[in-house]
Amino acid sequence: MKTEQPGAATEGGSISGDRFSNNFDFLRFAAAAVIVVTHAYALRLGYVGMGMYDPVILIGQAALAALLVTSGYLIAASWESTASPLRFAWKRFLRVVPALVLAILVTLFVIGPLMTSLPLVEYFGALFSPAGLATVPFFENGSAIGLFQDNPWTYVNGPLWTIPLEVAMYGVVAALGISGLLHRWGAITALAAVNVLLWVAWFDDPRMSKIRFTLYFLIGAILYLHRERVAYRPVVAGALLLLLGLSTMTPYLTVAGMIAIPYLTIYAAHLPVPLLNTFGRPGDFSYGIYIYHYPVQQMLIQATGNELFLPALCGLSFLATFALAFLSWHAVERRALAAKSLGTADLRRVLGIPSLPTPLTAWWVARK
Repeated sequence: MKTEQPGAATEGGSISGDRFSNNFDFLRFAAAAVIVVTHAYALRLGYVGMGMYDPVILIGQAALAALLVTSGYLIAASWESTASPLRFAWKRFLRVVPALVLAILVTLFVIGPLMTSLPLVEYFGALFSPAGLATVPFFENGSAIGLFQDNPWTYVNGPLWTIPLEVAMYGVVAALGISGLLHRWGAITALAAVNVLLWVAWFDDPRMSKIRFTLYFLIGAILYLHRERVAYRPVVAGALLLLLGLSTMTPYLTVAGMIAIPYLTIYAAHLPVPLLNTFGRPGDFSYGIYIYHYPVQQMLIQATGNELFLPALCGLSFLATFALAFLSWHAVERRALAAKSLGTADLRRVLGIPSLPTPLTAWWVARK
């Protein structure tokens, strides 16, 4: 398989193709848009007043789960289509880091000075203090640098907690691939089993139970690696949707989501809908939406004294965020991704990494 975004197995066999033969771009965009709405709701009200099973929050968690399933599926595909671990790491770096660094700089040096309650000298002093540096780049609590202190919630860019989690999962895929264990059910299943045990132990802790989201990534990877054995049928998708619907009346919706969301996501990704297949031709804006929307919403809440009606907050924050995502894609992300075609020898020369001994490279080729 020599494509970054391959097809999946269906009743009729394997569907293979390029980026515009599936709906992954649309699904990621839609999931990011849902997360924008969810966070607008949560930030306007404040998380404290919302229960663990608030329907809007659960919908947002389902959208995040779908993003991680698609990531696991496509990252496993990227590993298989990449000639070396170095090139795999390089492509992941280009996709994640340049846009993230820009978003952090915009937050620190544009949003921060505009919205802080501190004088600018004090703001930059607090920013570069130990307490301020400890919040970079995730800004879980903006009070350290005088941001959003009067908002219902003081987080500056809470969603960024998923970035290190996802990067860690890239490392897991690479480690399993290098060791030759990636295609063995036992290895990845063992990781999933450990994850489940940790999830059960922390089930009632909203912060620690986030460990479950790595399961979505692992399941997405499994669905790609064993795609020839998985049949995507409408009747199965319908049954899983019914399971999700019925589970809303129980305390086990998150468990049902773990069972249903991965299958439904990959099923939806390969529905033959031409309009959705080509959705991403103008650009892939989902990542930019994800990394910018939260501070934009916090700005709007602070600037308006939290007086905006929720639909207005959703609409305005989405428009502003989309503009930033559009600029991020065209100014940074697309340009960075243009460098992913560099070969292993070119990367070693650019990064100053010595070539591996021939026996090691021969071993890697044999693994591939």
